[in-house]
Amino acid sequence: FHTFSELILYPWGHKYDAVSKKDDRDAYVAMGAKMAQWNKYKPQQSSALYIASGDTVDWAYGTLGIFAFTFELSPKDMWDGGFYPGAEVLDRVFSDNLKPALYLIELADDPHRAVLKNDPRMEWLN
Repeated sequence: FHTFSELILYPWGHKYDAVSKKDDRDAYVAMGAKMAQWNKYKPQQSSALYIASGDTVDWAYGTLGIFAFTFELSPKDMWDGGFYPGAEVLDRVFSDNLKPALYLIELADDPHRAVLKNDPRMEWLN
């Protein structure tokens, strides 16, 4: 979790290439889209923001195959507080991101379940 911009970022951040494994790429896109329904953030490949090497998300996925995301939290822009938005945003940021965090925990055993239709284990999300 990081500030700011209201984004859900996934690999790759150090290059413009998309994740090469189609099943993984589809899961990342599906997961990002689902979480964005709840927190209204924009899901995107990290390098669409800017190229950054040494990112933990890239390392976790590229080295260990662990699905990971960076959430760029509220506010949306510098004019609303940027990196130092103040304590008044904490409750909103927490409530906006609780369901996405629980969703990631639910999918930790197999992120590819994000693309399945009618997964009974995911009914609590509806």
